[in-house]
Amino acid sequence: MAAAENEAITRTVKLMDSYDRAALVRCCETGREGWISLAHVDLSPAGPLHVLTVPADLAREAGLL
Repeated sequence: MAAAENEAITRTVKLMDSYDRAALVRCCETGREGWISLAHVDLSPAGPLHVLTVPADLAREAGLL
């Protein structure tokens, strides 16, 4: 089932690289990588991984879905 455009999704990710306004993450479920703007997302540490909560349309634009 596809996520609605304005629906927030939560994924476990590995933080590959980051800057002040963006992060390169790898989705643990799909293995896909993408740069994502940190302006409209929540990226919370969870041990060696992070929990990413992001609107579905932004995740799709970043190539994570």
